[in-house]
Amino acid sequence: MPAAPTLSIGMPVYNGATWIGESTEYLLNQGFKDFELIIADNASTDETGTICRGIAERDPRVRYHRHSTNIGVFRNYDYVFELSTAPFFKWASCNDICLDGFLEKCLAVLRHRPEVVLAYPKAILIFAPSGEEPYAEEYDDNLNLEQERPSDRFREYLNREKINNVMNGVIRASALRETALNRLLPGSDISMVAELALRGKFVEIPDRLFVRRLTPDTTILLMEQSAKSHGYLGRPDNLQRLKLHSYRFLDAWRAPIAFDEKLRVWLYLLRRVAWLRHRAMRKVFRVLTGRG
Repeated sequence: MPAAPTLSIGMPVYNGATWIGESTEYLLNQGFKDFELIIADNASTDETGTICRGIAERDPRVRYHRHSTNIGVFRNYDYVFELSTAPFFKWASCNDICLDGFLEKCLAVLRHRPEVVLAYPKAILIFAPSGEEPYAEEYDDNLNLEQERPSDRFREYLNREKINNVMNGVIRASALRETALNRLLPGSDISMVAELALRGKFVEIPDRLFVRRLTPDTTILLMEQSAKSHGYLGRPDNLQRLKLHSYRFLDAWRAPIAFDEKLRVWLYLLRRVAWLRHRAMRKVFRVLTGRG
């Protein structure tokens, strides 16, 4: 039996024919080579399957699986992780680009600092509005979470008004395996990363090695209600947000942290739930009074 690789990369994809060839090429041409690439095709209706089979035939590090029906985005994200075999794991979108050095620099941190569970590089965003020329902007996540208290890392992450780029970093698989992964609720990926912050520190690599596309047919699609037929969950309503917060209480209970840290997390979550409840009641009042 061949030895397990150092890193597993999971790429869930649905109708990704436009970009998946370029995205996988950047990954496979990284200076760091000791990884497997697991592609899970969520019953695509375009040329994704043909492209991926060709990639797998050319590179033995690539494993391609096609679902017979669309199992939904979050289930597919969990699926590629469940197939992984390495001590470190990374999710990779079929739309985005990992520049050379991404894997090597993130792994260097994780290998030398056992208290770190996630390392990610700075990002560049590519915007491509419909009918307009694409343009790029540097983006700062500012989620270098090296606080000693797990509750501080948890709060700092959930208080962010940021795109969830850090989920595309390199993660210690043993820590990720202890989380609930993705629940079938909009925003579940954010809760999963917050739960991961209870288990260790996040480190930001200062180099801009992650290029993320924000186009009408990529990230924006994830939030549209019309995309549910493609396996996406759409925008969360207030009831779904409250339900997700209730799971976060359980996440804190399950985390291997001191009881006083659990209390700090719960107090923080109670304040957030109260704010959401107030927000929901204001929305109901506007509807009943014809103001919204």
